[in-house]
Amino acid sequence: MTVILARLQDISLQEAWQVGFEGHPITLSDRAAGCITKSRDAFERLLNSETPPYMYGSTTAPGARAKVKLSVESQEELVRIQNLWASREIGMGRKMVPDHGVRLILMARVASYIEGHVAVSLPMAEWVAGLTHQPPRPLPLEAATGPGEVMPLSCIYPNEMGISLRAGEIMALYNGSPCATGLVLDAALTARRRFDLIHRIMALAVEAVGAPLEAYDPAIATVSTDPHMASAIQTLNAHLHDVPRQNRLPHQAPVSWRILPTILAAQSHAVAHAEETALNAIRSVAQNPLFVPPDAEHPDGRVISTGGYHNQQASRAIDGLNAAAADICVLAGKQTARLLDGAAFGLPKMLVEEGSGVVGTEFLAWSQTGLGDRARLSAIPATLPTGLEDPCGAQSDVASPVFLAYERHLDVSDDLMASLAVLCVSLIQTYRLSSRRPPSALQAFHDELARHVIPFDTDHFVELGTSLRSLKSLLADATIGQGPLSQLISNDGN
Repeated sequence: MTVILARLQDISLQEAWQVGFEGHPITLSDRAAGCITKSRDAFERLLNSETPPYMYGSTTAPGARAKVKLSVESQEELVRIQNLWASREIGMGRKMVPDHGVRLILMARVASYIEGHVAVSLPMAEWVAGLTHQPPRPLPLEAATGPGEVMPLSCIYPNEMGISLRAGEIMALYNGSPCATGLVLDAALTARRRFDLIHRIMALAVEAVGAPLEAYDPAIATVSTDPHMASAIQTLNAHLHDVPRQNRLPHQAPVSWRILPTILAAQSHAVAHAEETALNAIRSVAQNPLFVPPDAEHPDGRVISTGGYHNQQASRAIDGLNAAAADICVLAGKQTARLLDGAAFGLPKMLVEEGSGVVGTEFLAWSQTGLGDRARLSAIPATLPTGLEDPCGAQSDVASPVFLAYERHLDVSDDLMASLAVLCVSLIQTYRLSSRRPPSALQAFHDELARHVIPFDTDHFVELGTSLRSLKSLLADATIGQGPLSQLISNDGN
């Protein structure tokens, strides 16, 4: 399957999922090819006019020489130098953007061309789209900073490009904000993938201890103006619709059970905001310089210098996802601690029968303490950009924070999957010790989890590591008990 890009406003989260996570390549529609060609022709007329305007990277050099208008001869030399520059990358480090993230960056780069607002030639646009037909190049996370996204973008193109750049096209490769767009798309889709997973685990936790259901009463939604709260309550009740109303705790459950609607609503808020931000970014053109196609007043079009390469909204959206994930991570740790203590639910201490000789389950709580601490650190916002010591003639003095926010997203996501794995081990053992049964809607989900959890019923040190590693891998896939993620995203991309 090939994803065909035609109009910016038609691009959906579904298509982003297909390109990023399913590996479908991109091609340009006939309409997009026509827009690109028409725009490039107009740009070259403007470039070759008697008095071409200041055009950053075309009639001027980039960086420190941006103030100096170049002669025709100097412009030709600039193109030659830019072709050499384009074949050099300066990335470093061992921590990489996942392949699906790189593919989404390439998608964002190609999308910026299809309406003619970035005056590239059709061969160049097709060349960039062609990069999605092959395995993506490694993109290091370390030192991926600076004004805009020049350094990380230098890594995603082959050293031998196989195409000669024309005037202005170096800016079309390295300027704008395709990295921010691709990374917020990646983070939003990843969060959506695990959204239902978290709801199902938390519903299992409710029934495992027979928590009173009043904390999830639909009446609560009627006194809240938050639609995400109503949705969280509705989803929990859908999972718990047939559980017994009797034989439950006679007293209220610990806070970590009662606040589930609030915590899940906050997560829903963060995911919805990230999806909206991602769609706005992929459907917009944030290029510097920006080419405005011809109109009655400007028959050859015009070029506008912008700051579109600094997508602060993307960083803030990823920060929000990180905070929501850290909340869930910490919540899972508190629930595990309550299960191991057992006092609130009449469970045996450490979830093992007294006198069984089984030891080592206390490590579950210990591990989650560290996971929660790391998750909280990863949730510290990255949105306040730092100033730069600028060697480029005072052109570039603010760094983009998006890669830092995304790196923290990868870290907190890993901690979240580990914390949920620990909670699942504790929940499976709780069900084994009690007479309670999982909700029927979650029976298959419970059984799949249980297959990966070694029972705590042997007279020796429990081998927790095997269960935890297996479960973490399973949960990271986030598709157990449900169809492909593509089915969870509506056709309109929302």
